[in-house]
Amino acid sequence: MRKRKDNNTKKGPIWKSVLKWIGIAVATLIVAAVLFIWVVRGITWFSNRIDTDNGVDEGIYVSLGGQEQYLLIRGKDVENPIMIWLHGGPASSDAFANYTFQKNLVDEYTVVNWDQRGCGRTYYRNKDTDPNNATASFEQVQTDLDELVDYLTDRFNTDKVIIVGHSYGTMLGSKYILEHPDKVSAYIGVGQFVDIESDIYSYEDALTIAKAQGDDTTDLETAYSKYSEDMTLVNMMNLRGLVSEYHPVPNEANTIWLGIASPYMGVDDMRWFLKQMGDFGEYVKLNQQLFDYIMVADVRDYGLEYQVPVGFISGSEDWITPVKYSEDYYDAVSAPMKDIALIDGCGHSPHYDSPEEFCDELKGMLENLLR
Repeated sequence: MRKRKDNNTKKGPIWKSVLKWIGIAVATLIVAAVLFIWVVRGITWFSNRIDTDNGVDEGIYVSLGGQEQYLLIRGKDVENPIMIWLHGGPASSDAFANYTFQKNLVDEYTVVNWDQRGCGRTYYRNKDTDPNNATASFEQVQTDLDELVDYLTDRFNTDKVIIVGHSYGTMLGSKYILEHPDKVSAYIGVGQFVDIESDIYSYEDALTIAKAQGDDTTDLETAYSKYSEDMTLVNMMNLRGLVSEYHPVPNEANTIWLGIASPYMGVDDMRWFLKQMGDFGEYVKLNQQLFDYIMVADVRDYGLEYQVPVGFISGSEDWITPVKYSEDYYDAVSAPMKDIALIDGCGHSPHYDSPEEFCDELKGMLENLLR
């Protein structure tokens, strides 16, 4: 006798089926995101590639101060002036993201990006021999910079370089230019750092705005009190986080996306970026000497008499290195030629916020200073 088909055969729990389809959907989204990023990076690479006969587009390691340190060198003609870009932070390497604005410079300059001692690819290259960054001091990085200048002038057969510093990089640049004017044709400070007391000025402005708006200022004043009693970098950054709410930047760039879309971001760049985004206390500890230095340094103590042309560029909404401090420093220094400019609507990183306008200003300023 033929058995009847049992239409009541039990099926598996519905939640298993739901989880299965959720897993498939998530996997599909991940694959789609990876493919999208791969395509974007490919387009970015193609639009930024340098294929001129006399050009250079290379990431290399060179020996500076006894360490192999990472350089990204890009330009369409190696006979163009050499421009060294000094990143900020300290320890905030940015070579992988700088294609964003440097694509507007490579026609006229050979631009050198450098992961300074103690961060980025340079850190991971030397991690086995200097895991705790014992050698990463401001003085040692000055020595590294001098060796970098010598390497570049020798390699590209030139006498001098242009130095452009951003934020903490302006401390390195200012000090170096004052001590080695014979090796530098011009210096540009972007978001020129003067001294850490500028954070108090930014706080007082934010407090005034908050009170005028009728906001509860308890958290703001508490953060300032903690910073005043214990001027550590962690307390300073907590204060800055609250202060920044009252100093919005209209044109602020999404720097995370700039990194994701970058064809120059490698594994070590990503590792360092994630380290910065992780435990901030541990990140600071890794470069403690540099962070301790910026908490007490005053660029005016280096000297005010420059022997090379100098210029300063700031975003009009920069409250990290406030415009007032940059302008006061500009008024205080002497130089064979000097210039200053503001880029409207930009914050502490005008080169990311408004790259074309920034590069137009930078190129025009250099033309004026070096004529």
